[in-house]
Amino acid sequence: MQPLWYENMVILYFAALAAIIALIVLYMVHHLRTGGGCCGSHEAPAKRIRAADRNPSHYPYHYTAQIEGMVCGNCARRVENLFNESGDCFASVNLKERCAEIYTNRKTERTECAKKLENIGYTLIEWEEHHESE
Repeated sequence: MQPLWYENMVILYFAALAAIIALIVLYMVHHLRTGGGCCGSHEAPAKRIRAADRNPSHYPYHYTAQIEGMVCGNCARRVENLFNESGDCFASVNLKERCAEIYTNRKTERTECAKKLENIGYTLIEWEEHHESE
């Protein structure tokens, strides 16, 4: 038979273990509900904004933007939403390449794009305009 202090220590050990497990579960639930992404750990994941017209051939201007700071799917969604919400753009992000293909109905300057990206926490590294012959 074990001494009483030993039984109390075992009970205390399991209570502490249960408390740690409960804290981990609570953290994971919070993380899943709030997104927990690098670009929005305290806000819900961004909802995808789809462009009204997703056919690139319907847009006269095409740009490729190399963007620094995108590291997760939530980052990519935020960048796509930035352009798609305007109504005259269609953007598609390639997270692996850290770039966005942007199709627009109007000529867009590098500085305009850089400012928009900077406002949501990203940096425009390279801006390439594609011409119709490409």
